[in-house]
Amino acid sequence: MTDDVPQFTGITRYRDPRGRFSFRYPWDWYAGRLDQDREGVMLRPGADDPDTYVAAWVSTLPADVTAGDLPELRDGFDAGLATLPEREVLEAREGTVGGAVEMERTVTFREGEHLRQRRIRTLYAGRTQLVFVYQGATRREYAYWLAMGNYCWATLQLAEEIWYGADPELGRAAPGTPRTAAEPGVPDQVA
Repeated sequence: MTDDVPQFTGITRYRDPRGRFSFRYPWDWYAGRLDQDREGVMLRPGADDPDTYVAAWVSTLPADVTAGDLPELRDGFDAGLATLPEREVLEAREGTVGGAVEMERTVTFREGEHLRQRRIRTLYAGRTQLVFVYQGATRREYAYWLAMGNYCWATLQLAEEIWYGADPELGRAAPGTPRTAAEPGVPDQVA
């Protein structure tokens, strides 16, 4: 790592094997599998730093989530984060779009002797939960790679059937058009 900002030298796209989501990322990042049989990917800018990464996965939920579930989901989300040692919430946002619920937290926490920084975004749409995590091994690493972590999120595309699962009205204007996280009317626009 240098004091300069990281440079894009090429871009590729991760595509979920089941077609549920995709996003772009720097082509020279290292791809790996996720723990706990999660269906998704973990991408790292350096092979020698397992603690700086972007990870994304999808889970199927046992019941449909609606916008009215936001308070209960928020409580569970925050209770899970509260288990992180020395956790400090730096930013918290949540909201709904149609029937979808989106939550985001940026936190720092202690892992061993290191103070890590992590942004966790989760989207609930119908019976689908998407989790998107960007983490820096340290606060400095987080700041250094932040533009690339944001780029990955901004290029996220969800399958139309996920949006239909939350609110059938969302995709009717343009059938077959993927929805992106940076598109108006879709949760959490990232500049």
